[in-house]
Amino acid sequence: MVRLHLTPDSFETFECSVPITLGLYTESLVGCLQKAKSSKLRWKINNNTTLSVILLHEDQTTEFQIRAIDIEEEQLDIPELDDDMALQVDATVLREWTDKMMMTKADCQFQITREKFQWSSTATEFGTITHCEPLNGKRIESLAVRNTVDITLSSQAVKAMSMFSHCGSTCMLGFSNEQPTRLKVELLYGSHLCLFVAPKIVDN
Repeated sequence: MVRLHLTPDSFETFECSVPITLGLYTESLVGCLQKAKSSKLRWKINNNTTLSVILLHEDQTTEFQIRAIDIEEEQLDIPELDDDMALQVDATVLREWTDKMMMTKADCQFQITREKFQWSSTATEFGTITHCEPLNGKRIESLAVRNTVDITLSSQAVKAMSMFSHCGSTCMLGFSNEQPTRLKVELLYGSHLCLFVAPKIVDN
């Protein structure tokens, strides 16, 4: 699940006479946003069925009309999460990690203690990749440390984390042994983008 929160200050002009809840395919929206680069963005919703994302650059205009999808009301509820570990890193650091781990095209295991962050992935064809880094060293800032974490995320979840890291410069990673893992990407003007992925159940 993904939650995109944009404050009115994120727009040069903002008008919304009636609150709107819109369901979109995640990859479609992120794919459009990645094309923005130095372009200005214009957002427009048509009859709750289409989101238009318009890229404006000099005398050029590109419009993406993204079809909305039906979402059941109960699917929109996002529970309050109490992370066992909350870490903050630059987006470039997260992309460096994911680029390495996606080489195996396999599930990834996260083992995080109060002192160390370890991310590993094993595949029959490739072998094993393990990355270790200290908490509160040069690159990882710990925001909350409640319990050690030992979870597995699917390769698809890691791919999504990599894709979403391109949307901002700072990433917060919230890990939990029992609840979804979340990636929060800080945008401008108090806006943010959150990706929620469930841990993979692994037989002992």
